[in-house]
Amino acid sequence: MLDAEARFLLDLMEQAVKEGRPKLQTLPYAQGRAAVDKMSEDSEADPPEVAETIDGTLPGPAGAIRYRRYRPLGVEPGALPTLIYYHGGGFVIGNIETHDSTCRRLANRSRCQVISIDYRLAPEHPFPASTDDSIAAFRHIRDNAEAFGVDPKRIAVGGDSAGGAISAVVCQACRQSGEAMPAFQMLIYPATDSRRQTESHKAFGDGYFLTQELIDWFWKAYIPAGTDLTDLRLSPLLAADVAGLPPAFVLTAGFDPLRDEGRAYANRLIDAGVKTTYVNYPGTIHGFFSLTRFLKQGLKANDEAAMVMAAHFGT
Repeated sequence: MLDAEARFLLDLMEQAVKEGRPKLQTLPYAQGRAAVDKMSEDSEADPPEVAETIDGTLPGPAGAIRYRRYRPLGVEPGALPTLIYYHGGGFVIGNIETHDSTCRRLANRSRCQVISIDYRLAPEHPFPASTDDSIAAFRHIRDNAEAFGVDPKRIAVGGDSAGGAISAVVCQACRQSGEAMPAFQMLIYPATDSRRQTESHKAFGDGYFLTQELIDWFWKAYIPAGTDLTDLRLSPLLAADVAGLPPAFVLTAGFDPLRDEGRAYANRLIDAGVKTTYVNYPGTIHGFFSLTRFLKQGLKANDEAAMVMAAHFGT
């Protein structure tokens, strides 16, 4: 059963459409992105104070990649365990600002630094631009840890939705190449199977915020026609072997089309002997982790994700 707050938010969205607000999937990408990014910023809870934020750029495969560093309140000077965060948005929308409050809360609650990455977006930069940027950002921060105030032995990757998928891909790519992997992965309702054949895709494909029409809109922009959907950068769930990947926190939402593929990925990790915490928030919808002005379950989930990572890193 849907939580009352999720039902209320969905009713507000439905009423706005009845009053003339266009659905995102009916808009040109640039126009839709601007509208939804502003809505996303407004839908986060008020941003908490942190000790320091630093904006900058790091080198990427196609030019500079913007980032924002969040140093939490109440920590001693020096290098910190660090979460490299990749925002959600279907690889088409979202940016550092849309997830600013979420990253601030994760930093304070975990007592870890958070570095938010502004990877390239489709349709201007289709697959695999986002994963290329994100892998490059992880490698650069890992290899220049001192410059970023990072404890090199305690680096996590994480993100929501598209960002959760990216985080899983970063871990798999590093393992495949034999290089140092992240020490932890935080996967918030990750997209792990681009074939979209699960029961949750069928059950929750309409009426629960992330609709199949909207996913089609994202995928049309992001995935070029003819792309192999079993490519592990699009479907990390299909990896032949996930043993040896970093410890994980995997979160899903009960009324989310991505629920089953997120749980399936957690099960793959658990079956392979990877230390994994899996949690499902049964009464809520996709996006709740950052829609924290309306969905208080999102604040609870922020705190739970942060606490699991803090326990892993001993902070």
